[in-house]
Amino acid sequence: MSVARPAKTVLFAGGGTGGHLFPGIALAEEFQRLEPDINIVFAGTERGIEARVIPEMGYPLVFLKVQGLVGVRGVKRLKALANFPKAVIQALILLVRYRPVLIVGLGGYASAPVLLAAMVAGLPWVLQEQNAYPGLVNRMLAPFADAVFIAFSKARESLKSRKIYNFGNPLRLRLQEQETTVAAELSENQRVTDSSESDFNILIVGGSQGARILNRRVPEALAILVSRYPDLKVVHQSGNADLETVKKAYAEINCQAEVTPFIDNIGVCYRAADLVICRAGALTLAELAELGKAAILVPFPFAAHDHQVFNARAFVEKGAAVMQIESELTAAGLSDEIENLITQPERREKMAQAAAELARPEARTEIVNHCLKLI
Repeated sequence: MSVARPAKTVLFAGGGTGGHLFPGIALAEEFQRLEPDINIVFAGTERGIEARVIPEMGYPLVFLKVQGLVGVRGVKRLKALANFPKAVIQALILLVRYRPVLIVGLGGYASAPVLLAAMVAGLPWVLQEQNAYPGLVNRMLAPFADAVFIAFSKARESLKSRKIYNFGNPLRLRLQEQETTVAAELSENQRVTDSSESDFNILIVGGSQGARILNRRVPEALAILVSRYPDLKVVHQSGNADLETVKKAYAEINCQAEVTPFIDNIGVCYRAADLVICRAGALTLAELAELGKAAILVPFPFAAHDHQVFNARAFVEKGAAVMQIESELTAAGLSDEIENLITQPERREKMAQAAAELARPEARTEIVNHCLKLI
């Protein structure tokens, strides 16, 4: 009589933002694709995006009572420091409960107590760093990790480890392999993707909450151009807060624009786009590379350690994008850049090709295969 082996558990720690969380979900899915008997558990905080996303996906999620230290001062910083040992104890209890065979740190302050607990327990653990400039937790703990996975070569400069592997950022779905039929499933406010060959399609993505600067400046810039280029079509992900304001702005300039708070089938909109105007989050850049799209990048100026500027520079240096600093972004300057890319298709094509050369479509498989060797 054979005895069933207990299922192995892989614990993912961290999150807070989609940039940290979604690469973890991509890896979780790949673990289960390659090893169907592996269980997945996530650890995060009630304030992070994981609190909404992970339960919807059906993975167990454990909350830790931990606060961040970056940018926090005074009483809040003292409170965060005082609570941190308690979070480590919580994490140790979590390890006893689930007995993971591997812990994957996704970055962010929520990963720190779990990774320290893993060190105390002598369990194998790895780091996944999405950005060109690593976050504080990953910089501090990299020397002790069993492996550090990066997506930008520049990240090596800030990580003191001999176990660094540049496999790229894992994406949840191979966007190029999505069924083209999903275009028919887009909601009415996304029908701009049904375009003729003469149209010039611009996709504006400001992140899941939108970007106020893009919500303001892009309609202002297109107001300068729309009379000269009547075939301009726009899909604009605005977030909820500015939705009606952005719709009104496009209506006032008579621009063919579809404004939506969030785009579910982003692959369809990427494929239709001739130009993307967006932030410089690590996953957004991975998507641009995956589909080979020319882009104007406007890095989020309040990202920790200004890491989006470092991300953007990596693309600009390869000729895959142009960058405009938010504090210097004007309607006139943005309209000039857009017009240059409309009227110079050869330049736009070279940017798209350069972006495609940065794609790492096998990132998720390479990372998980390396992790399985550690297990």
